[in-house]
Amino acid sequence: MADDLLQASIEKVLKIFEKSEADLMQDICQIRDWFRKQMHIPEIPSNSLIQHFLIMNKFSIEKTKKKLDFYYSIRTMIPEIFQNKNPKLPHMQEITKFAYFVPLPKLTEDLYRVNIFKIIGEPKHLNVYNVFAHQLNIIEVKCHEELSMGDVLIIDLQDVTMGHFVKVTPQHIRKANLILEKVYSARLKQIHLVYPSPCIDMLVTLLKSVLKPKLFARIQVHPSAESLLKQIPADILTKDYGGNEPSLDHFQELWKQKLHQYSDRFDKLDSMKVNETLRPAPLKNDDVLGYYGNFKSLNID
Repeated sequence: MADDLLQASIEKVLKIFEKSEADLMQDICQIRDWFRKQMHIPEIPSNSLIQHFLIMNKFSIEKTKKKLDFYYSIRTMIPEIFQNKNPKLPHMQEITKFAYFVPLPKLTEDLYRVNIFKIIGEPKHLNVYNVFAHQLNIIEVKCHEELSMGDVLIIDLQDVTMGHFVKVTPQHIRKANLILEKVYSARLKQIHLVYPSPCIDMLVTLLKSVLKPKLFARIQVHPSAESLLKQIPADILTKDYGGNEPSLDHFQELWKQKLHQYSDRFDKLDSMKVNETLRPAPLKNDDVLGYYGNFKSLNID
């Protein structure tokens, strides 16, 4: 059934871009041929990984090459987010006790994936980089298995306190936004803040200072699940929000199992390093590296 749903999504996405499956395979082969000549990259990306990046970059061959190159290179650029973040490590397994990041199984009518993010537990347990790394681990799986037009993000603030909020800095959000946008080409159609906590005004102010105006304008604040249901169909949402799907806990467990199934992939990622001495041309100080340079100069942590 899952394969049937994926195939149906592929057909719908190809129709949107006016591409055939033959066009898709031709593009994938062209990109794989390019990577065979990039001796600095530690592997040739799989067809599924290339396919995901092609869709996120609207079938631009050059953008897909560049983003996939960064996909490998960024792991050593920002080690605080990528090193020692294998899902099998004890400190990463602990995260599911204090946070949810759950992509839901059904796509919206326009082929966007709905994801729910929720912080729970005491603020002392919150390690912002580890939580974001957990999200990236799940995104890694999505890159190999999913095909969609982008994402809808639901952030549940019900259990967020000032103690949680003060641990999040502008630098944390900038780095997260950098990686999602400049590496994964994440397309966020909507951001829903549900059950706003007393620190909602501070959070909105922080997001406004960091996010681009176009993305910030996509934020909607919902005082209740009833308000959220006016935007997201009940057939997609979990029962925690009045939807028809199983609970967040149910999907949390499924994703823990899925991460375990990908243990070989995460072990491989741990050992892969880009060899800059073999790069055909030095990396330019483009948007990605420019932003990262600014991170280093901020010295907030």
